[in-house]
Amino acid sequence: MAISQSKCMERPTDPLYVLPLELVGYIFHLWLLDSIYPHTNYSHSQLPVLLCLVSKSWRNFVYANPLLWAHVFLDVSQGAVPTLHALRKRLERSQSAPLFLDILVGEQPDRDALRLLLAESSRFRHVTLGVFDLSWCNDIPTQGFTQLSKLTVHTGFQIPTRVDELSAVFSSTPRLRYVKWLSTGDPGLVGVNGHQLHFLDLTIFYLPVTRLLEVLAACPNLRDLVITFQGEHEYTPILPRERMLFPELRSLVLDGTGHLACILRSVQAPLLSCLDIKWWDHNSREYGLEALQSLLADSPHLEQIALRRFLETEEELITIITNNKNLFRLTVAAERWQTSFITHKTFQLLTRQAHGKYALPHLEKLEIRGALDVADEVVLRMIESRMAPPDNVGHSPHSGGARSLRSICLDGCKPMAEESISRLESICQESGLEAEGTFASPIQIPAFTVVTDVRTSYFAYLFSSGAVILWLCKLLLGRR
Repeated sequence: MAISQSKCMERPTDPLYVLPLELVGYIFHLWLLDSIYPHTNYSHSQLPVLLCLVSKSWRNFVYANPLLWAHVFLDVSQGAVPTLHALRKRLERSQSAPLFLDILVGEQPDRDALRLLLAESSRFRHVTLGVFDLSWCNDIPTQGFTQLSKLTVHTGFQIPTRVDELSAVFSSTPRLRYVKWLSTGDPGLVGVNGHQLHFLDLTIFYLPVTRLLEVLAACPNLRDLVITFQGEHEYTPILPRERMLFPELRSLVLDGTGHLACILRSVQAPLLSCLDIKWWDHNSREYGLEALQSLLADSPHLEQIALRRFLETEEELITIITNNKNLFRLTVAAERWQTSFITHKTFQLLTRQAHGKYALPHLEKLEIRGALDVADEVVLRMIESRMAPPDNVGHSPHSGGARSLRSICLDGCKPMAEESISRLESICQESGLEAEGTFASPIQIPAFTVVTDVRTSYFAYLFSSGAVILWLCKLLLGRR
């Protein structure tokens, strides 16, 4: 027995000696990605160095693995670059791997560092560029981004913002598919290769909405479109114009002032499945509702809709519900002053009746925030009626049959009575329904039914404080 234990203890625990090197490299790379994204930080460039501190064998392995050095986060503002030597060595270790960069260019940037980086422009795959000083663009070549597929540009909110100096970047990106633009400058550069784009996220201020429409017209093949927009003046209706056809557009997110009505009225998206609107200007809602209805009339495949601060009456909501029968997710958020915007009428419409007919038979997620004035019994009756579809055979999230309600959030209203909460708790325990919001605030629903945005980072734990060695040892010894 002692001999057996001795042999077990003599087993190597370094993953480099007991696992295929390709697998170890894959694990390290996953840890790196999980640690970096989605919230990047300039200190993340040092993460590969942490692995090098474990042992000489790890250091040699990490130095020879180009993917671990391909994510570069750098502030090239004056005095911020540590040393050019360190940057050069990092680029050398990345060998020919595609590069993923997050670069901040502040005032009086280090031009030598920029030259060193941009000399590798043909390897850039994803670039996030926070640029507040464009004076260097005329001195350093900014072209040849032949592999670039994702570009984020943030120029700040100074007025005016001259962005023409970046034209060479946009004109040399034959594979660009994703653009995120946050600037007070004219977004015309987005349209240079607009026909290539599948994803576009625009945050624009102080420009005429007609200019925005011109940019969108240059991007007919979009699949996902996000617009945050504040016009230069108060909203005034514009003359009707021919609709722009976006045959591949699936998702549309709009956040801004009444000028968004012009976008709703100008877009035709027959395959649209997800629409999310947040309205800033209550004085122009009547134009917005009319424009929304014109868009939805040609969007028969809509499955998800979120209307935030957009609707004024319950009749408008009921119209949305009755005219869009394929919705499986409905989100409505009211203004704070709308205290009794939604009543029993909406919930009775959503309740399955004895004859089996009811609105939105595919509804799985219902979220209503604010303006609720509905009796507990009406809410619970609606929930109970949607727990077991009449035909649950072959049910899946994308099947054509009726679906059970999986999640409900009613917020901005008074809590239900204790007896009602107890009844809701039983429903959640039996069906797995997720319930949240002030309507169920005293409820203690089991953890598996509570909606949460908190995610335990598995790989962050795995590699913290040397835990990777312990985890791999347990795995190899069969104790995990």
